[in-house]
Amino acid sequence: MSEIKYVIISDLHLGAENSILTNLKNNSYETDNSEAGPVLKALVSCIKKVLEKNKGKQKPKLILNGDILELSMTTTNQSAMAFQRFIELIMPKQCNDQNPPNNQLFDSEIILIPGNHDHHLWETSRYNYFLERLKKTVPGNFIDAPIHVTPMFNPKQIPSKILTTLIHSYSHLKGYRYLKNTKVSTVYPCYAIQNKKKNRCMIMSHGHYIESMYSLMSTIDKMIFTDRIPPSWLADLEADNFAWIDFAWSVLGRSGIVGSDITLGYDKIQSPKQVQWMMNSFVNSYSKNIQGFVKRWIECNVMKDVMAATIGNMAKNERSQDGILTTGSLQGLKKYLEIFVRNQLNAELHNIIPKHVSFLFGHTHKPFEQDMTFQGYENSVQVYNSGGWVVDTTQTMPFHGGSVLFVNDELETVSLNMYKEGLFTPSFQVSGYRQHWDKNSLYKWLIKEINLKEDVWRKFEEEAQKQVELRYFYLKEIIQSNYIST
Repeated sequence: MSEIKYVIISDLHLGAENSILTNLKNNSYETDNSEAGPVLKALVSCIKKVLEKNKGKQKPKLILNGDILELSMTTTNQSAMAFQRFIELIMPKQCNDQNPPNNQLFDSEIILIPGNHDHHLWETSRYNYFLERLKKTVPGNFIDAPIHVTPMFNPKQIPSKILTTLIHSYSHLKGYRYLKNTKVSTVYPCYAIQNKKKNRCMIMSHGHYIESMYSLMSTIDKMIFTDRIPPSWLADLEADNFAWIDFAWSVLGRSGIVGSDITLGYDKIQSPKQVQWMMNSFVNSYSKNIQGFVKRWIECNVMKDVMAATIGNMAKNERSQDGILTTGSLQGLKKYLEIFVRNQLNAELHNIIPKHVSFLFGHTHKPFEQDMTFQGYENSVQVYNSGGWVVDTTQTMPFHGGSVLFVNDELETVSLNMYKEGLFTPSFQVSGYRQHWDKNSLYKWLIKEINLKEDVWRKFEEEAQKQVELRYFYLKEIIQSNYIST
């Protein structure tokens, strides 16, 4: 029998008002993180329904593949409260003292692979890890530099003290021998697992580096210092760009009223009219103190070009485009797997890359399952995207949606597509579609065991559709305003 050993989910963006998993106040786009949102409740109920079919004692491991907390578009306390609501659902209170408690969904260790919107969780984890190493350093001895990445296979356990502390704050969890050691371990930017036969390998990464804007510092450095060799290792890529990613996507949005306005600006880029208004406002303010008509005209036109290249292009990012991947992101994925990931695989596996490789990522908010060919891999790579749970636009984007990925001991993967905008009926999918249906034992087991027409699934459909449509409405309202909830 094929049972679930790993559950992978990404891009929850807990705490963000545009996440359909975040609870909103009645008749308002302001968040109310004192309660779990209806879609979050329904989602966990669906996951529980699937995991009930596992017969073994070992709970599956939960892998959080980035952008779990929203640390860019909301405040830290709000995202922390939203994460607490998630913990209460997957680790509910119960009366008996079973070990492990029978209503806990997952293993006591949760793996976190930070993304760009919760990159600061990685920064705090690696900083705390550096402090622990300093405590063991003999004065006068050489002090190693802080790490930027962890190994993909069997990484060192670097605790996420923030998330682990939030879990341990619950008194009902402290009473269980099984759960008092529950922890969130941080791995970055990739986490990989091999099966027992060593012929299969599953690689997980949030996926922000497939978009060129996240490696902008490396690009600028090469443009200025033309003799520089571009990074080809994950550690070098992160060392070049970590401060940029942390500042722009994981810190800036929490910076007081400026952060709130950054968030408002992010929402406004969904409207070409509002983008033009923001650019004109900036250029007009900039030009007020420029003396001389000719100089003012030249500088204003240059500034307009600069604004078009920055704010204008931000409106054309991956999530705003149709299709599972834009040409640029497809090239970025190819580069990421053929250079950075492959170099790391060869280094850690002594140049013996397994015959069968799968790559699981998120970030784009567009779930898909597809076999893709990459140089340096013996066979096609099975690529799974787990989508996301936010509404980024004011109209239906049929490629946008959220999935939960299930994996068994043999590292066979099945995607449970929970919804796509305009289509809210959950379904099981595998990479390669029909050609892999008969070969994927986990898929056949899930199709046999799970009835997607039961009430729990219909409840999710209803809640998801309602909350997506509500986000369309509120985003239009936000775009027309100069106010954002804090």
